[in-house]
Amino acid sequence: MTAPISPHQQHSNQQLASLFDDCHCRRLVSNELLSYPQDMDDCVFYLRRGRLRVYLCYGDKLFTLTILQAGDVYSTHTRAFIEALEPSEVNVMDLNNFSQRALAHPLLTGAVTRVLSQTLSGCIDTIENLAFRDVRARLASYLLAQVSQPAEQPLINMQLTTEQTAQLIGTSRQTLSSLLSELQRQGLVQKLSRQQWRLCDCSQLSQMAAL
Repeated sequence: MTAPISPHQQHSNQQLASLFDDCHCRRLVSNELLSYPQDMDDCVFYLRRGRLRVYLCYGDKLFTLTILQAGDVYSTHTRAFIEALEPSEVNVMDLNNFSQRALAHPLLTGAVTRVLSQTLSGCIDTIENLAFRDVRARLASYLLAQVSQPAEQPLINMQLTTEQTAQLIGTSRQTLSSLLSELQRQGLVQKLSRQQWRLCDCSQLSQMAAL
């Protein structure tokens, strides 16, 4: 469940989108890469529709830094991969053009700063999880992070596939499925549908996730 967008926020999003209206539009299918570490393109893009995952890859290990949502602005010039989680649409602007527009429209700078802050937070979360938490604690932490509205037994929507969630917390799909089954047997979570889950004991999950 996502929080409602305020009229002010909606107006800001419309203003931001309009600054990319004259830029090249690129449409991506699920799992298509928008950018990769060796990519020579140096540009900024506005995510008009869909969701993109920003991640690092070392051999067979993937570490998700952040998931971009519609309305986010990001740069392709990083050491990360950027992949479409679902059919997506982006407007791409070269860096020089972006720099000129950012001087005239502070809204652009604010949008980039916000997403970069999310990415930095994702990096810190990844370091904490891998250094201090075992996979069971990482799963508990992830489940609690999906709560959008406080409740005694909150409902959460798992918008990622099992494979994507497993990659996000640094484990295998089989291990994740086994852990979720274990949490269900313990009465800590309840699966209501393919994507929706109920967290039945947030206090116990918080203890499990604690550093």
